[in-house]
Amino acid sequence: MNTSRGTLDCSVCEQKILNAATPGDALHDASVSAHLAACPECTEFFESIRDVKPVLDQYQVREPTEALIETVLVRTHRVQPAMRIPEREPNRAGMFRIVLAGLVSLPLVILVNALMGWALYEAALSLLPRTVAVYFVGLFVVWASMAVSLGYASLPLLDAIVRKPAGGRPVMADL
Repeated sequence: MNTSRGTLDCSVCEQKILNAATPGDALHDASVSAHLAACPECTEFFESIRDVKPVLDQYQVREPTEALIETVLVRTHRVQPAMRIPEREPNRAGMFRIVLAGLVSLPLVILVNALMGWALYEAALSLLPRTVAVYFVGLFVVWASMAVSLGYASLPLLDAIVRKPAGGRPVMADL
């Protein structure tokens, strides 16, 4: 918004429009009228408020009854006993599926590691002597296979961590 048009600052003009009983009453102030004549942004703001404010002023907020307030206060001050969360049985079927998926995918992992090792061997053979290239490729296949095996071996552990039973933490009882 512009802050240098007319004699008023835009934020002051907006506040005068908002604080008036009706937006039209703000026009009785000569500084607001002069600012609106010079500032198109504030004029647009005035026109939008002029259309919306009468509708908002008609909205009535319903106050709660004294009885409702007293009932809520009484219920909130009552101490509720905590309920225990029942513990779940661990789901062994999920762990079996993870182990089975690891065993089924193991040949695929070995095949992929062998193909990557072959590609690495071809690249290393162009740079290194044959025995050194075989040594590095062997290290790569062994370490990659170990990393993948460790990843599959950790899945049941991760499953156990994620599905950890609640352990009887207390919760608030329903009111």
